[in-house]
Amino acid sequence: MKNEIELLQIHYYLANNEHSMNAKILNKVEAELLKIVDEVSYILDLEILIEVQAREEGGIKSIYKFLNHKDNRRQILVIGAFFAGIIGTIISDVVADKIKSDPEMERLKKQKIELEIEKLKRELNAEKETEIEKISFDSELQDSIALYISELNQVKIAKSKFYKFLLAEGKIDKVSTQELNLEFEPISKEKIVPRKDFNLFIIGETEIDSDYKYDVSLEIISPVLNKTRLTWRALYNGERITFTLKDENFTNLITTKNIQFSSGTKIICELETKQKMTDDGEIKSSGRVVYNVTKIIYTNGDVVDI
Repeated sequence: MKNEIELLQIHYYLANNEHSMNAKILNKVEAELLKIVDEVSYILDLEILIEVQAREEGGIKSIYKFLNHKDNRRQILVIGAFFAGIIGTIISDVVADKIKSDPEMERLKKQKIELEIEKLKRELNAEKETEIEKISFDSELQDSIALYISELNQVKIAKSKFYKFLLAEGKIDKVSTQELNLEFEPISKEKIVPRKDFNLFIIGETEIDSDYKYDVSLEIISPVLNKTRLTWRALYNGERITFTLKDENFTNLITTKNIQFSSGTKIICELETKQKMTDDGEIKSSGRVVYNVTKIIYTNGDVVDI
């Protein structure tokens, strides 16, 4: 890591040698960038100050300086450089959106990165300059953290809006990120996203954490009494729903204890509703309802604890 503050330049290339664009659109684009900066600051437990350098022509260039809100100058130098690299990767890298691999492997990778982030947070908040000197920021760690943060809901939504607003400006031909030194000289390769790829980042909606309700009463209409992928049907608050039984213990109990269901059988359960969030922040249900059974109540009042 070089002992200098790195600047992050975002270059909005304009077609036909234009040098101006819609100011409202640019303001909206940069508002989404600041949301991403805030989210990265939160994840890394940093208080980051952002300074904007004077813009240059040649399209439109915004240059950002990231400073840690602490008096220790060595810490300011180290963190500003690392932070600029993370933000640049989040904005311009499509790798995270293309990853489709083994879920268990991805879970283990995620856990490893989370541990690395916790370790990094402790190091970044060190008070002694000798401890700060020992911090090592290799490019692989920087990219891993950037890709991890890119998959977080709020970041994906802000990034989606960033590119949606850019797409609304017909003059914009491409956008790039690049790290600079204090003399505005490039110190990293320019990462360019052409206009045709803006849609790779734009999402209509994204999966978010499920909503859980407890001690919910469902009246069974159509049970599935064998280990198949068929969906059950029930009445929930007077409405017909379909769901998938995910409680393996209860599924086994149906077979081993020969539990019978008849019209009107009721169960008390934990109800999980899959949810999606639009890039406007609206939360809505997604797909069928899934539940995990905690106990079942027969219509004659007998209770069987699971």
